[in-house]
Amino acid sequence: MTPAVSIIIPTLNRIQLLRETLDSVRAQTFTAWEAIVVDDGSEDGTAEMLQDLSQLDPRIKYIQRRRQNSGASACRNEGTDFSQGEYIIYLDSDDCLAPKAVENRWGQMEQHQDLDFGVFPCIIFRDRPGDTPYLWNADTGGDDIDRFLAIMDPPWQTTSPIWRRSAIPKIGGWDENTPSLQDWEFHIRALIAGLNYQRFSTPDCYWRMPRQESISFQSKTPAHLESRAKLFANIHRCLVEGGLLTDRRRHLLAGMYLWLAEAWIARDNPRDALAVWQIAHEKELVPQPFYGTGIWYLQAIARKPPEKMAKFMRKTLEMTWPEGMVVVWSKTFKQIPVTPELILS
Repeated sequence: MTPAVSIIIPTLNRIQLLRETLDSVRAQTFTAWEAIVVDDGSEDGTAEMLQDLSQLDPRIKYIQRRRQNSGASACRNEGTDFSQGEYIIYLDSDDCLAPKAVENRWGQMEQHQDLDFGVFPCIIFRDRPGDTPYLWNADTGGDDIDRFLAIMDPPWQTTSPIWRRSAIPKIGGWDENTPSLQDWEFHIRALIAGLNYQRFSTPDCYWRMPRQESISFQSKTPAHLESRAKLFANIHRCLVEGGLLTDRRRHLLAGMYLWLAEAWIARDNPRDALAVWQIAHEKELVPQPFYGTGIWYLQAIARKPPEKMAKFMRKTLEMTWPEGMVVVWSKTFKQIPVTPELILS
């Protein structure tokens, strides 16, 4: 039988976490699924484990990445090409689905035939699903493009959406040249493209807090930081071409560039930090008075002042600059306790 839902899982040297992820897939109450695990070159016995598991459960399919590009995005694209389901869920190899997740999502998409994708809340966990009572993020009712542009307030993550297959070509798949912020880029591009979506209220998936091997811990390397200037420029271009660049979004884009400049300062590289800030000014995202203040701030923190002074300088920017021009930690992330009756068991 052709599966109704394809669950695409990129992986690299995560054999034990991958077992837990696949256990959550095999526990689904909805059985018409296929799980396509795309291996990016694991050397920890992942291939042997998956070959054995696919013989036990043929719905689990193992393929090795053949695309020239490596990385999770390339694996997701390859898995998408290989998949057969009318609906697609992208599941990271350290995250999990609640038992009724696929049943719930399939049912909602069948009832809402006009949707390109649906979004479902995600619960944070450390070692096992249910060990923390918090959502990934809260639905504030605010504009989702703006929340993604705020960087530290993304309204959902990789596994939260279910996609109608016909929607993926509308946005061109995953960007294989983006080493981090991959789901951020993919989701904001879907919103800019005007895909029709709906947010649902029942949590049905689990996001594991980052570990040392997670991409979150690698995303401050020079290669990742260098890619972000290109990524931000591309998002800026898409907003301009779509006629969606409001004054608030200019401020939010400026905040993204300042955030990137601060990351370069943290790596003792003020030259690249100032170059990034210059790009934001050239794109007319930062008016002259704030541009000059930004240079002063970056040069000042590059001299490594006492921590209390550095915090004071940054707080001054937050209070005096337009809202959004300085990235601040989300006030909705992890703020909403999840009561037992909300969790699909």
